[in-house]
Amino acid sequence: MNCEELKELPNLKYMQFKPPPPIRGDPFLNEKTDTSKNGDCLEALKELPLEFVDEVVPEENVTVKFRVDGSRIVAQVYTNRSSIADIKKDIGSKFEVKPKYLVLKQNEREIPNRCLLAQTDSNQFGIYEFDLELLDIAEMYLEDGEEPPKLDLNIYYNKYHMPDFITVNVEDEEGKTKTIVVEILNKAIIKPFLCGYRDKATGIEYLDAFTQTGPYFDKMKFDRFISRDTQTYEFKGKEIDTAHEQSTQCFQDGNNVLYVSAAADYTITPGKYQTYAQKMRRENKLAKIILIQRNFRRYLLWRFMQNAAAKYRRLVANRKAEEARLEAEAEKRIKRIELAKQFPQTKDDFEMLYGEVQKWKIAELKRIARLYEGPARIAEVNVLLDKEIQLRNGIEKQRVIVRKAMEDFRNEKMLTKLGEPITWVGYKDNIIHLDLLRTQRARFLSEVYKDMQRKVNRSDRLELLAKVKRILLDEREYPDFGELFDLIQREINLLLHTKYCDVEILRKRQNILWLELIKFSKDKSADLGEKRMCEVCKVVKPYNQFALRTRQNNVDTCKRCYYIKIASTDNKTYAAILRAIQRDERKRRCNASFAFVLQMDDIRYIIDQIWHSHSILSKNAVLSNLRLPRWLKGEDWSPWNCICLTESEARDHYRLDDPTTVYDPKLVLEVGNRHMLARAAFHKMSEVATEFVETGQWFHVGLNKQRTVFPPDEYPRSGFPSKSANPVVLKEKKKCN
Repeated sequence: MNCEELKELPNLKYMQFKPPPPIRGDPFLNEKTDTSKNGDCLEALKELPLEFVDEVVPEENVTVKFRVDGSRIVAQVYTNRSSIADIKKDIGSKFEVKPKYLVLKQNEREIPNRCLLAQTDSNQFGIYEFDLELLDIAEMYLEDGEEPPKLDLNIYYNKYHMPDFITVNVEDEEGKTKTIVVEILNKAIIKPFLCGYRDKATGIEYLDAFTQTGPYFDKMKFDRFISRDTQTYEFKGKEIDTAHEQSTQCFQDGNNVLYVSAAADYTITPGKYQTYAQKMRRENKLAKIILIQRNFRRYLLWRFMQNAAAKYRRLVANRKAEEARLEAEAEKRIKRIELAKQFPQTKDDFEMLYGEVQKWKIAELKRIARLYEGPARIAEVNVLLDKEIQLRNGIEKQRVIVRKAMEDFRNEKMLTKLGEPITWVGYKDNIIHLDLLRTQRARFLSEVYKDMQRKVNRSDRLELLAKVKRILLDEREYPDFGELFDLIQREINLLLHTKYCDVEILRKRQNILWLELIKFSKDKSADLGEKRMCEVCKVVKPYNQFALRTRQNNVDTCKRCYYIKIASTDNKTYAAILRAIQRDERKRRCNASFAFVLQMDDIRYIIDQIWHSHSILSKNAVLSNLRLPRWLKGEDWSPWNCICLTESEARDHYRLDDPTTVYDPKLVLEVGNRHMLARAAFHKMSEVATEFVETGQWFHVGLNKQRTVFPPDEYPRSGFPSKSANPVVLKEKKKCN
C-alpha cells in the first residue's frame, strides 16, 4: 500500500505514513507562535551548524516521500535527525542500488549527503518530499562486468513492509486540519499444517491450497452450551444370539422333533453394500489391465523426468565448475601479468611494458586532439613527449640491470659447466668421473677470475696482479694474450705511481678478456661458419643471428633490427594463442603441419592484419581473450581454415557441425574473404608444410623434451638404437641426455 492508494479511502482526505507532526519552530519561543514565525524559525534552523541541530530540534519520526520517474511515489518513515547519506543507504538497499549512484533533489536542487533531514523543506503537513534520481551513465564509475543500475518499483515492493502506524490528516467542520494516528495491529493467524511435501533437491515446502486460508469460522459456538442429552447418554448392550455355537432342536408338528447339528455351520460377515454395476466394474479385467498399463507408463514417464532432472543438474554443476575454473585461470593470468609488469625479467616482459606505454601514448594523443587546439595542443604534446621519454628511460634502466644480472648468471653457469669432469655409467651401473686437464684448467682459471672480481685494498690487489701475470705467461697461445697482459701491467703502474686513480673501466675489460681465456681451447678450431651483412645495421653476422620467418623471400634483416622495426606489443599473448592452436591440433591428431610451422610473428600478422584484432562475432578487442579455432572442424587447421573468436565463443563454435548453415550469409562471405587474404599471404607455406609432414618433424614442435615418449621398438634391450629407429626421434633423445 502506498500513499496514492490511501487517498482513495472513504471519508479521508489525506493519509500518510507518518506520526502526528509536532509544532516546528524555535524551542526557545512560546508554543503559541503563529505560522509565519514558525517559517522564520525553520529558516533559522537550516542555517544552524550540524553540531547544534541535535540540541535545538527534538527527535521525532517523520514521513518522507520519494518521487520516482516523476509520477510514482513511495513513502518511508525516518527520524528528523537522519542524514541524507543514511537515507540514500536505506532507500538504495530497498531498490538494490548502490548509494553512490542515487541523487536526492528538492525544488530542482541536489541535497548534499552531509545535510540532515530537519534542515530541508517540508510541506504544510510536515511531510518531506524529494525527487529520487540516478546519476548520468557518463558520471558512473562502473566496475568490469557491472550493469547500469535502475530504479525498479517491483524490487522495492517485494522488500516493502507496512509500518506499525499511519497518520491520517482530515478536515473538521471549521476547515482546520486534524491529525489522527491509526495503529496497525498484526492479526495474522497461525495456519495449520495439514498436508504437503518437501522437494529434496531445492528444500522448498509445498502445502495444500486450502491451508493458505484461515481455519473454518463456525457461527455456532459451543464453549458454554450445556445440554442434558449429552450428559445422560449411555451405551447399552443386548444379546441377540447364543453365547457360543451349539446344536439345537425344535418341534415340527407337535410330535416329531427336528435336530440341527452345528458341525457344518460357518460364519458369514456382511460387507459393504455395492450395486450390480459396481460389482461388474470391479470384476472388469480389461479395465484393470488398462489401469496397470497407464500407471506403468506414468512410472516410466516419472523415471524419465527424474533422470532428465538429474542430468540437467549435473550439466548445470559442470557448467558452473567450468565457469569457476575459467575465472580462476583468468585471475591467475591477470596476477601473472601484473607480476611481470612489476618485476620484468624476460624480453617479452619488457616488450609488454613498451606496448603499455604505446597504448597510453595513443590514448593521450586522442585526448589532446579532442580538448586542445593550436599552441595549447603543441604544449601538451611536448609534455606528453617528456613523460614518454621518462617512462622509456625507466624501463630501459631496468632492462639493463636485468640483462647484466642474467649475463652474470649465465657466465657463472658456464664456468661451472666447463669445470665439471666427464661422467658416464660404466660396469655394473657404476658412475665414472674423468677429470681432464682442460677441466682442471677451467676450474683454476675460474677461481682466479672470482678473485679478480673481489674488491680488495691496494697491496692485496698488487699481489693478485703479480700472480695473474705469472699465470698468464703459460697462456701465450691465447689470441688476445698481448692485450690482456698490457692491461694488467697498466693497472700495476697506475696503482704504484698514482695516489688516486679510476681503474673500473680497465678491470671490466680485463674480466671480459679473462672470461674469453677460460673458454679458449687450443684443440678447438674457431667455427666461423657462413656470414651475411644485415641490410639495416650494415653489420656482418652469422646466419643464426638473422630472423627467419615463413613469409620472407630472403635473409636480409638480423633479429635485433627486426624487433626494433616492429611496434612493441604483448608477445606473450600471441605465443599463448599459438600454443593453444598447437595443443588443440595435437589432441585432434591432425595430419597437416601448418599449425606447427607458423611462428609467433605469423600469428600476430593473422590477428592484426587479417582479423583486425577483434572477434568477428562480438567485436571483442581484448587480445588475451581471442583464439583462432578451426572454421570447419572436420578439416585440419590452416590460416585459411580458422576464425577469430573469444574463448567462450570458440567452445560454442566447435558444437556446430556445419557453420555455413547456422551463421548469417554475410558473415560467411566475410569469413571467406578473410581466408582468401590469408591464402595469398601464406601461399609459400605449403611447400614447407609438405616437407615437415613427410619427415615427421612437425609433431615434435612445442613438446617438452623431458616428457617425450619413445616407441619401444626404437630402443631394444641392448641399450643401442635399432636401424629402423626414426633419426629425428633419436636426435631428440640425444638432446635430452
